[in-house]
Amino acid sequence: MHSNTSRKFENLRSNKGSNLPLSALTCLLLAASGAYAYTEAGVSGNTSSWESAEYKKDWGLVSMNASTAYALGFNGSGTKIGVMDSGVLLSHPEFQDGRIHTVKTIGNYAKNGMRYPDAALGNGPIDKNQPVKDGKRNFNKNDNGVFKKGEAFNDDGSWVRGVNDAHGTHVGGTMAASRDGSGMHGVAFGAQLYSANTGGNDNMTYGPNQDYNYFLKGYTALADAGAKVINNSWGSNRRVNSSFAGALGYKPTYGWRAVPEYDVEFYDVTVANQTTAAKDHINLKDMNEAKKAYYQFVTSGEKSFLDAAYEVAVKRGVIQVFTAGNRSLMAESFTRAALPYFRPDAEEYWINVTGQTGADGYPNDSNEYIRGHKASSDIQEFNLAGHSKWWTIAAPAEEIYSAYVELTDNATYGKAIYKSSGGTSMAAPHVSGALGVIMQRYPYMSMPQVRETMLTTARQRTLRAGHGAGGMLERWGSDGEGVPSNVWGWGILDLGKAMFGPGQFLGNFDVTMDQNDIWTNNISDVAIKFRKTEDDSDAAAWAARKAALNAKSNLSAEEKAEMTFETAREQARVARAAEGYEGSLTKRGDGALTLVGDNSFTGAVNIYGGKISALNQSISSSRSINVHNGGEFEVLNALTYQTPSAGGFVSTTKASDATQVNAVINAGGAFVVNDGAHNLNLTFKEGSLLKAALLSNAELANLAANPTLKKTINASGNFAGVNLANVEDSYAFFKTTKETVSGSNLALSLQKGKSMEEVASTSAEKSFARLVEANPSSAIYSSMLGAAHSVAAAYFGAFSNDLDFKAQNNSAVDSFMLANSVKNKNGAKRADIDTGVELWLLSSASRVTSDNNAGGRLGTNAFTNLVGVDFLVGDSSKAGVFVGLGKTNHKLGDSKAVKSKDAHAGIYGDIGLDPIKISLGAIYSKFDQEKRVVNSYAPLAYEYKDADASAISAFAQIAYTGLSYENGFSLEPYAGLTYIRFKNDDVANSLVQIRNEDRDLQVASVGVKPSIAFTMDGVGLVAKADVAYNRFLGDKTPSAHMNVTGLGATKLEGEKLKDLATTELGIEAAFTRNFRVGLSYVGAYGSNVKSNGVNAKFSWAF
Repeated sequence: MHSNTSRKFENLRSNKGSNLPLSALTCLLLAASGAYAYTEAGVSGNTSSWESAEYKKDWGLVSMNASTAYALGFNGSGTKIGVMDSGVLLSHPEFQDGRIHTVKTIGNYAKNGMRYPDAALGNGPIDKNQPVKDGKRNFNKNDNGVFKKGEAFNDDGSWVRGVNDAHGTHVGGTMAASRDGSGMHGVAFGAQLYSANTGGNDNMTYGPNQDYNYFLKGYTALADAGAKVINNSWGSNRRVNSSFAGALGYKPTYGWRAVPEYDVEFYDVTVANQTTAAKDHINLKDMNEAKKAYYQFVTSGEKSFLDAAYEVAVKRGVIQVFTAGNRSLMAESFTRAALPYFRPDAEEYWINVTGQTGADGYPNDSNEYIRGHKASSDIQEFNLAGHSKWWTIAAPAEEIYSAYVELTDNATYGKAIYKSSGGTSMAAPHVSGALGVIMQRYPYMSMPQVRETMLTTARQRTLRAGHGAGGMLERWGSDGEGVPSNVWGWGILDLGKAMFGPGQFLGNFDVTMDQNDIWTNNISDVAIKFRKTEDDSDAAAWAARKAALNAKSNLSAEEKAEMTFETAREQARVARAAEGYEGSLTKRGDGALTLVGDNSFTGAVNIYGGKISALNQSISSSRSINVHNGGEFEVLNALTYQTPSAGGFVSTTKASDATQVNAVINAGGAFVVNDGAHNLNLTFKEGSLLKAALLSNAELANLAANPTLKKTINASGNFAGVNLANVEDSYAFFKTTKETVSGSNLALSLQKGKSMEEVASTSAEKSFARLVEANPSSAIYSSMLGAAHSVAAAYFGAFSNDLDFKAQNNSAVDSFMLANSVKNKNGAKRADIDTGVELWLLSSASRVTSDNNAGGRLGTNAFTNLVGVDFLVGDSSKAGVFVGLGKTNHKLGDSKAVKSKDAHAGIYGDIGLDPIKISLGAIYSKFDQEKRVVNSYAPLAYEYKDADASAISAFAQIAYTGLSYENGFSLEPYAGLTYIRFKNDDVANSLVQIRNEDRDLQVASVGVKPSIAFTMDGVGLVAKADVAYNRFLGDKTPSAHMNVTGLGATKLEGEKLKDLATTELGIEAAFTRNFRVGLSYVGAYGSNVKSNGVNAKFSWAF
C-alpha cells in the first residue's frame, strides 16, 4: 500500500528518491569483481561495526536499533517468514543467496468477484499492451480484473511481467534482502523468505470483492512452507463508489500541522473533509463507520480474503501483519487491520502497522516536510491506531530505500533497480522482518509471545534532540506511558530492546524453556491493568445495547453481525477478567531464566520446571511466587551481565535492593541458596528442597584440592517451615549440608563429595573418570568439576563409548537371531518340487534393548529383507545362497542415535543323514553407518564420521529328526555352535580418537523344535516352535582404546554379553503345492539384553 504522496508534497519535494537501474553488464561486473564474496565486518558485541553504508541505506534499521540485534548474533537465521504481495523479482541482486523462495497458489475461485472494482478511477491492472505511457505506469481503466466462480488459478510467488508491479519486490527487500556489501539489506537478512502472489498489483482493492479461496490457498501455501509470519502490504482501501451505501469519502486538505510537543510544523493533512465523490477513498472517521465497513464482509453470506487470513492465522498459529492505511488523521485503521476488534480470538495473531517519519541521519535528520527543514523524526503519519491500538505498532514509513523493478521505461522494463518509497506498505515489512529476528532470538517462545515481546518493547518516548527531548511521542494521549496510544498503538518498533525480554506481561506469560536466558528489560503490567477500565466501560455499553437488540423480534443483517462480534468481545473480556487483569509468569522446561530488570508486574509467578533466578527488585512485585515439583527458585545478591554497545560488549553489575521477596516452596520444588541473598520471606512445604547456588571454578577447584574445607553460603530473612525441606546436592562431585537454620538466617555448606570415578556408573565411565581426575589442570576437568548430576552423566556418556559398546552387543544378538532365522527357514519337501529349485523371501523386523540402565538404555531397531534360492541335493539335502538389504537404528534415550544401511550375503546347506540332519552356513553383513553426533554438550560438542562396522557369522548345527508321530506332531532336539566376528572401524577427530577392538564371539546352543501339522479349510498348516538356551563364549566384553586430547589414553570396556534364552513361535501355510507363507514371532531373553521380532517368509517351489 504505497502512500499517495504526490499531492501532499507536490510543492515541497526535491525528488530525493533514487531510481538506480542495474544492467546485466553491471551485474556481471559486480560478480567478476568479487561483489558476492562479501566478508562480514560486523563484530559480536559491537553495534557500530554493523552500521555499514549498506545498513544506513534504510534509515528504518537505524530507527529500530537493529544493529543491537545483529551485534548479539540475531538476523533471522533459521526462521521462515512470508509475504503476500505482487511477487518478488527473483533476478534482483538482493535475492541471490538462496534464501528467497516462492510458493504456488493453486485452486479454483469460490465466487464471482473482481480484483479492481475502482479501475475506472485509475486503480486498475497494468495495461499489458502499453504498460508505460508518458514515462509513467499505465493502468487499464476498463479492466476490473473479473474472475468467475469455479475458474482455475495457478500463480507463482515470483514477479510476473504485465501482472505485477514493484510493490512486492520492495516489500520483500525490506524484509529480507541480502547483506552482501552492496545496495541495501533487509531487517532479517538471514531469514528464509517465502513469497506468494496476489495475482495483481497494488491497485487491488482489499474489500469483500477479493476471493476467499484464492487467498486461502496462498496463505496456506505460505504456512505449509513453514512461514510463521505473513506480511500483507498489498492493495488499496475501497473508494466511496465501491463501498457500503451511505459511505462518505476522505478528502484531505494539506498544510502545516502543528506538532507542539516538538515545537515544529509538519506538512501533512490538517483536515480530513467528508465527501461523496466517487474518486475519494472511504473515510473511517469513527468506530461507527468502521463497523459499517466491517459489515460488508459478513452480511453477504460469502467468505472473502479476510476470512482466509483469519482462518490461517488462528488455525496455523501464523502472525498476520497488516497495514493501517495511508490516510493521515483518519481515526480508525482499515477493516483488515482492525479485524481483532470484531474477532477477538485473532488478536494474538494480528498486527496493525502505522507509519513513523524520519529519514537519513535519523533521529536528528533535516527534512523538507518540516517548516524550516527541522528534524521530522518521531512524528506519526497515516491512519491512526484507533480501536486497533492494542495490536498496533509504528514503523519507518517514509523514504524507505529498497529493491525495486523498473516500470517506467520501456527499454529497461522489468529490470532490477533500487528506489525509495513511502507508506504503511513500507512500515509493515520492517515489522515482519523484526518478527523473524525475534523468533530466532527466542526459539522457545510461541508466536503470540514473540508478537507480545515486540509490541511491549516498542519505544514510546522520542529520541529527538532539543524541544521535547526524552518526552512522550507527539499526540501520545493522556493514558500514560505503557498504555497503547490511540494514535501510535504501542509506539515505535525497537528491535534492539526486544532482544532483552518482554517489556510487559499482558496476562499469563506461560513459557517453556529448554535453554538458559536472561531478560534485562523492566517488565510491568501497566497496559493490562488499564485495559480493565476500557473493558468495564465496553461491558456497560454492551449490556444496554444487548438489551435493546434482544427486545427486537427481527434483527437486520447488520444487527445480527453486531450481536455475533459483540458476544465474542464479551467472551474475550471474561477471559481477561479470569486472569485478573494482571501480568503473571509461568515457567516450564529445563532451562534457567534470569530476571534482572526493575520489574513491577503484579501477577503470580509459577515455576514448574527449570530455574528462575532474580534480583529482589526483579520479582518482589509479584503477589505470589510458587515453586512446584521440578522447579527451582533463586534470589541473587548481585549479577554481572553484558550488553552490546558502539565500542563492544559492556559489563554491568547490578545489586539487589531491599524489597522483600515472598515465595512458597512446594513439595519437589527447590530454593537455591545464594550467598548474600537477603530480605527473603519464604515458606517451605513438606518435601521441599534446598540447594546451594553455583560457585566459581576457582572456588570449586579449591574445595576439590582440600577435601576437609567447607564453603558456607548464607541467606537472610524469614524461613517458615525450613526444617521440612531436604537438602539436595547441586553438584555431582560436591556434597551440600544444612549448617544453620533459624528464623532469620539460613546457611548451607559445600564440601568435596564423591570422586568422579565413584559417580561414574559403568566400567567405561569409570575408566574415563580416572583419566580426567589424573589431569586436574585440563579444560575437561574444569568443565566437569562444577557439573550437576545430569551434566556429569552427559559427559560420562559422551566419552565412555557405551553407546557403541551397547550397539555392538545388540548387533551381536541381532546377527545371531538372523542366523537362526536362516537356519529355521525350512525348505519345501522333495515331493513338492519339480525342478529342485525353491525361491524364498524373508522379511524381519526386530527390536533389541539393553535393559541395564547404567550409561543409558539403548534400543536397536533392525529391518531386514533377504531373498534366496534353495537347490535340492538328492532327496534329503540342500544348498542355498541369499542376499539382502536392511537398516538399523541404534537410539540412546531421546538424542544420540546411530543409523546404518545394511547389506547381507550368505550361503547355507542341510545334509540329511536320516535321522540326523546337519546344518551349515555363513553370513557376511556390512553396516554403513551415518555420521553422528556423539556429544552435543557445549563446549565439547563433537561428532564421528564414517564409523562403519561388519560382521561374519558361521554356524553349524546337528539335529535329530527321528521323533515324528502319526498325528502330525514331531520333535527335533538339536545342538549347535555359532561363530561371530565383529569389526568396528576406528574413529577420530580433533578431540577424541577411539580404536575399537575386534571381537570373536562363539555361541553354544541346545534346543528343541516341536511342530504339529494339520489342515484347515483345505489349507495345509504347520504350527512350530523353537526353544533354546544359548551360552556366549569368547570376547563377551566389548573394548576399545581411547585417547582424549589434553588428557591421554585409557582402555574402555563395555558390559559383558550374557547368556540368552531364545524362542520362535510361528505358523506356516501351504496355499498350493508350490507356494507357502510363514509368519513367526522370534525372541531372545537375557539378563541385560532382550530382543523381540517378527519374521514373514514367502517361498515358491519350481
